[in-house]
Amino acid sequence: MVTMTLPEFRMHFEPTTIEHLGHSLYTRIAPVIGELVSNSWDAEAEKVEITIPETSITPDTEIVVRDYGNGMNPNEINDAYLQIGRNCRVELGREVTKNKKRDIMGRKGIGKLAAFGVANEVELRSIKNGEAVCIKLNFNDMKTWPKEKGDYQPVVVDSRTGKTSEENGTELRIRQIQRSTPIVSEIVRKELARRFIIVTKKDFEVYVNGTKITKADRRLREDCKKSWEINDLPMGNIISQSAGWQVDGWIGVTSKTSQTERGLDIFVRGKAAELNTMFNLKTTTTQFARSYVVGEITANFLDTQKGDFVGTGRSSVQWETLPGEALEKWGQEVLKYIFAEWLKMQKKEKEDKIAKLTNFHTWYQSRTTREQKVAKTFFDAIINDENIEPESAKPLLEMLKTNIEYQAFQDLVEEIGEKGISVETLIKLFNDWRIIEAREHLILSDGRFEIIEQLDDLVERGALEVQHIQPIFEEHGWIVNPSWNEVTGQNRYSKLLREQFEESSKLTEKDRRIDILGYEVGGTLHVVEIKRPDKTLSWADLDQIERYVRWVRKNVVGTGKDSPRYATGLLIVGRLSRDSTIQDKQTALAGQDIRVETFRDLLHTSEKVYGLVDERLQKIAPEYSRKKRKERKRSK
Repeated sequence: MVTMTLPEFRMHFEPTTIEHLGHSLYTRIAPVIGELVSNSWDAEAEKVEITIPETSITPDTEIVVRDYGNGMNPNEINDAYLQIGRNCRVELGREVTKNKKRDIMGRKGIGKLAAFGVANEVELRSIKNGEAVCIKLNFNDMKTWPKEKGDYQPVVVDSRTGKTSEENGTELRIRQIQRSTPIVSEIVRKELARRFIIVTKKDFEVYVNGTKITKADRRLREDCKKSWEINDLPMGNIISQSAGWQVDGWIGVTSKTSQTERGLDIFVRGKAAELNTMFNLKTTTTQFARSYVVGEITANFLDTQKGDFVGTGRSSVQWETLPGEALEKWGQEVLKYIFAEWLKMQKKEKEDKIAKLTNFHTWYQSRTTREQKVAKTFFDAIINDENIEPESAKPLLEMLKTNIEYQAFQDLVEEIGEKGISVETLIKLFNDWRIIEAREHLILSDGRFEIIEQLDDLVERGALEVQHIQPIFEEHGWIVNPSWNEVTGQNRYSKLLREQFEESSKLTEKDRRIDILGYEVGGTLHVVEIKRPDKTLSWADLDQIERYVRWVRKNVVGTGKDSPRYATGLLIVGRLSRDSTIQDKQTALAGQDIRVETFRDLLHTSEKVYGLVDERLQKIAPEYSRKKRKERKRSK
């Protein structure tokens, strides 16, 4: 109940003013609340509590912003709050608040209209020195207010006006919100944190639905893989020495690209003047870099007693002014420098990653001087091509390694290198030379054929040369399966199997194994027991390989990071048995992924695979066929 004498509250305005400065400038919740937060800062509040509904919006839904600042008495509400376009800094004759000496954010006197961009009704209640005053403004009433009645008169809410023991401060209730979808408090909190540097200060705490806005809600400089203080940049922080314009802040590059969280945020007097700016820099040469750059720039010279160069609504810098043009020129130079630094970092990271993926540097050191020159030309072309990711570079470098010894290939790379090499050019030329298709076949080199021929010869000799058979299987897993281009864990698992399953000294020389090996391929551990080339398969042999595999499946296979997920068995012997019971057991084990093959089976499979390869080479690139390669090798 009212227990105090109140003046007549009046607001002078034109209806179009509310339309242009309320509805048009402020259409989202966060910027509206932001204007109220900046008013709380100017009111020297140390705490602001924002309550936002997170359920569906109804006609009774309210957004409440309560600060604990100086508050306003009735005359101050009339002279300050209800006066549109009031320049408080001019009227007060100072740029900072009276007690806390804060930079005053308000200037144009239109922030109070922001709520009408998203709602139809605003209720203001201000408390000062034990007295509360509450008025209500309705946008529909304001638009239809009869001219003959003079200035618009807000409604006094008697039930919330009068003596009180509440703390000083101001509360605004925004009602009749013009949306139906729920408001997400986390988004509002992060947007406010983004728009105000001051919300993380110790003497200005802002809460959204009870959760305090902290530095973690802002862009974190710590999230950048590299950042610079503005003062440390080559162009420094001076915008104009003669005018005394300068900036501070930081700029950095992130690890991940973003199309939304990028660009620099410009702050004036603690509040965002423009977000995500690129200083109007137009460039396509560093288009990728733009989505990695972030930063915060404070440019207080844009809003001083001498002039305000931030657009109405505080959403953009007025670039077509002398201060704006000077800042824009400085910012573009900064971005060009940062883009160049980003490219250097990307190139170095890409180079390191590709080198690690392909073991390039080790291979490079083993080449001749001319081959190194060609390889470097090729490698640099991949590094400098922004369209090639490190993973995509691996097959290209394999192509290089495969063809580096060919004179024609060296000449090709050197020739196009003089003209300005590009990976696109290389690939087109490789297509013409049939190298891309031949590359996979060339991996199956003469060396593999020689290994097959060597093993064939040893098998023909029988058990006399078995000490030479073991190294072949240890070093060349593809002999067991031609699709195994790479096996891992061979030494570790083979040693484990040998220690676990030592052979009895009572076995005859003929029945002894040559070796027991463990090959890991794609998460599967293949247990391979190699019998002697003159050995005929027996029941005991099948029992033995079955026992090996069962032990491995129980004791080695697991779910750990480095554990194989499955195990199979392979027994390699000289001849299969004609005994039907042994044949039945062999068939049964095959159903358990435990197979038997003869040396002849392996040799026949390998010869068939490489025979098909050579036939293919004869068709697509006869100059790379086995016959031609042998001739070149002999000529060297």
